Amino acid sequence: MAKVPRRLSSTYSVWLITLDGVGTLVDQLVRALRVEILKGQVGARLPPTRTLAKDLGLSRNTVITAYGELANEGLVISHFGGGSFIGGQTSAREPGTSAKTSPVAVGAAPGELRLTKFARRLEQLDPSPILERPELKFDFRYGLPVLGDFPFGTWSRIVARRASSSAVSVLGYGDAAGYLPLRAEIAQYLLRARGVRCDPEQIIITNGSQQALDLTARILIDPGDRVVIEEPNYEGARQAFSMAGARIVAVPVDKDGLQVNRLPARSSRCRAAYVTPSHQFPTGAVMSAPRRRELLQWANAQGCFVIEDDYDGELRYDIRPIEAIKGGDENDQVIYVGTMSKVLFPSLRLGYLVSPRRLVKSFIAAKHACDRQTPALLQTSLSDFMAQGHFNRHLLRARRLCAQRRTALLKAIEAHLGASVTVEGANAGIHVMMWLVGRPSSDVARIVDKAAEAGVGIYPIAPYFMHAPRVAGLLLGYASMEEEMIDEGISRLADVLKQ
Repeated sequence: MAKVPRRLSSTYSVWLITLDGVGTLVDQLVRALRVEILKGQVGARLPPTRTLAKDLGLSRNTVITAYGELANEGLVISHFGGGSFIGGQTSAREPGTSAKTSPVAVGAAPGELRLTKFARRLEQLDPSPILERPELKFDFRYGLPVLGDFPFGTWSRIVARRASSSAVSVLGYGDAAGYLPLRAEIAQYLLRARGVRCDPEQIIITNGSQQALDLTARILIDPGDRVVIEEPNYEGARQAFSMAGARIVAVPVDKDGLQVNRLPARSSRCRAAYVTPSHQFPTGAVMSAPRRRELLQWANAQGCFVIEDDYDGELRYDIRPIEAIKGGDENDQVIYVGTMSKVLFPSLRLGYLVSPRRLVKSFIAAKHACDRQTPALLQTSLSDFMAQGHFNRHLLRARRLCAQRRTALLKAIEAHLGASVTVEGANAGIHVMMWLVGRPSSDVARIVDKAAEAGVGIYPIAPYFMHAPRVAGLLLGYASMEEEMIDEGISRLADVLKQ
């Protein structure tokens, strides 16, 4: 195997990594990293494992394993959520310098930029895969709802009317918890569509569901607290909890959702468990009713909260809708998170949470401290949009179109890809997960690039796993694509996979 030199240029360092082709990829990477580490300064930050894996075209597991072996040698020191650093370099230490006096990345030299632990945790975050490349002609970008059929004319008239007739109310400061008539509309909708009983006063309007997760992390989690998340999981939630300093406990999912029997014991002192039970992200699994009950029982015994992210709970096709976990929340221990991004449009940036009564004051105080309020003009306009029936009518149209496009996607996959792939999570939501049978995960980067050359946008599933899968997998969104575009895009992807 020929030597493969790769130059890594980043805010961390400039390295020339050469895999010498001798032994396993882990062995090769360990040798190459050891050479560069021994040239570096003790305490210098190493690239995040995801970044290094992407730059070298390797699996993240390979990089994690290599870092682990170097940590055993004392050459790498890793801090959970805080990154990895060049350690005490026992094999290259200056004469007379002891391991006890070797500096680690704790302080900063005079004149050097000094950041908080929170900021250093931020540096370890990877950008979302959907933001890393421009949109392509046949773009299976997930997270986008039905856009072409949205009644923008009606929406524009409502916004214009609100802007001109109530300028004083929309230009001044408002309630940090949100516009009360909108909160009342959402409460009625949740009761009708998701079986959630709550008072408008329990609803906090947020800048998208991401802020709802951030506020939850701020009021529940201290550094070192344990938080359960699903494996695989929504990276936005994982990031919010990690930035708060949480110790992440990943529990695997199967076809029935979170494997509740693998939750930590009561002595683990978990503060919360984050789940996407109505359409698990990204697998699409729907948590069974028995597991929902068991999860609530576990949380009650732990004395912790369940964070239920119902990001696309409105969209069901071949299965009868199951009410939200919050609907059976007898002990008021579920924090319900919802969003308008998946049924209206993402740039609206309106989300909401339903708080347990005992946390309402804390959530309102946190919201006020973070940004005072969500824009009043958008809140009042959405309240009118819902009160006048436009929201329900659009949701019915969107559900019908999503069902048609989902059918078109499954037919195209069957016609062009056949038994070379398997599909999961097609019974609900606006995306499916597709495994490429017999292909290792290391193939995904090349496939993504080749597909982009063919005008097809596809997205890997690996970023949503704490432990990268061995088999290549993709997330395919379809709600925003016309049926003809779906078929052509899958046909082009099939040609790419034949190369």
